[in-house]
Amino acid sequence: MTQFSAQSAVPSAAHTASAAIASPVDAVTTISPAGPSVVGADMAALAARQKAFIASGAVLPSGARVDALRRLREGVQGYRDRLADAIRADYGRPEHPFLVREVVPVLHEIDWLLKAVPGFCGGRRVLSSLGQFKARSYVRHQPLGRVVAYAHWADPVRSLLVPLADAMGAGNAVVLRPSAEAPATAEMLARMVRQYFEPEHVAVVSGGAETDEALLATAPGFVWYDGDTRGARTIAALAAPTLTPYAAITGGPSAALVHGDADMAMAARRIVWAKFLHAGQVRAAPDVLLVQRTVLDRVLDALRTELERAFGPQPRASADFGRMASAAGFVRQAERLAAGRALPFGPGDAPDQPDRASLYVPPALITDVPDDSPVLREEGFGPVLVVRPYTRLDEATAFLAGLPALTALYAFTTAHARGERLMETTRAGAVLINDAATHLANPRLPQGGVGETGQGAMAGPAGLATFSAPRATAVGSNFFDIPLRFAPGSDLKLKVLKRMYR
Repeated sequence: MTQFSAQSAVPSAAHTASAAIASPVDAVTTISPAGPSVVGADMAALAARQKAFIASGAVLPSGARVDALRRLREGVQGYRDRLADAIRADYGRPEHPFLVREVVPVLHEIDWLLKAVPGFCGGRRVLSSLGQFKARSYVRHQPLGRVVAYAHWADPVRSLLVPLADAMGAGNAVVLRPSAEAPATAEMLARMVRQYFEPEHVAVVSGGAETDEALLATAPGFVWYDGDTRGARTIAALAAPTLTPYAAITGGPSAALVHGDADMAMAARRIVWAKFLHAGQVRAAPDVLLVQRTVLDRVLDALRTELERAFGPQPRASADFGRMASAAGFVRQAERLAAGRALPFGPGDAPDQPDRASLYVPPALITDVPDDSPVLREEGFGPVLVVRPYTRLDEATAFLAGLPALTALYAFTTAHARGERLMETTRAGAVLINDAATHLANPRLPQGGVGETGQGAMAGPAGLATFSAPRATAVGSNFFDIPLRFAPGSDLKLKVLKRMYR
């Protein structure tokens, strides 16, 4: 597998793009960051090689797709510890939550695909219309061709390898764009892919804006983007000249809701896990917690108890609580803290304080955030949870309706009707009742957004559908033709047709 890296040394002039892409499996090909012409030539050569691979039909048989998925599973298992070390180097994240949040969902996805892909390749029989009398009709899915997949910095492994598995299961060649925010993880993913795949099937590309411009100028069959709205707009603009279709997860706020009849201890435990894993720097972590006033004190006490159980009385000393990924992330969380009043928990009455030198932001519960604060309208990516009391459920649903479309809603209530009502009235990519964030590990559930939070979905059946196109297929019969279908027309034919379709 050839890796393209804009951070590597500049190749000599004699090192042409075509020779670079055709280099041995162990080679590392470099791209000069100085000139877009070199980048463009390399991207064009890679595109040509992948197109030839697709045209050969090598990825169409279900057996070839299953074999590729098995190799990906072997790669994830073989590189698991090295990926954990890379995540620790990039973010200081502990291994256990990394395995739970990023590795396990990838393995679940692959295992599901291994069982589903043979049937997916065979298509689905549907009824034929009267005009197709005696024909056999099917819906079959054709690959989109060359797929480009972008990873999100907050989930740099899962957000790259789940769409990779879906795209390969659908029969595509793939170009991966790891997150530049996680360089050690990106390098380890590139090594893994290089070991288990040839670049005509799966290639890893790194670089800056000139790389994206050159890559999308080759008119790939599809682009999958996981990131923020600004990046999605850039991808849309780059894809527009070639009419390249794309889907994006752009994210938005996630919310949790605890009603008065909920199991408080269970709700607190699951909310703390979903919110403060990786110090909140994960997709679909709750950013706003709505609590019925009658149980507000009980919920806050349960949250404090669970936070101390998970991270001890001093979270900054806990091996299970991470740090901000960057100085910019630290500043953003400090701003979120300043948007409201911090509620103390743990020993003493004063809340723990952030530490810029170590990029430490404490797990924080804040209240009294103004209704017009941007903190309520954006994905947090940090350990600051806004707590907002409500009296009646109508008040809570009205507040949620005033937010942008949610990435997810986690509602805790023992009343089935109340849960159904929240599902019906909330605009969100996911709604979970009495749980939080576990849908990300279920390959049978779609992972995507709605409205402002994104379009398209990955994982399971939704992932296979995203990375393929349904195709009408029919096998006609020579048995008989219905005269109504053909010219010339007649009064009798019109009469019969009008009677049939009145």
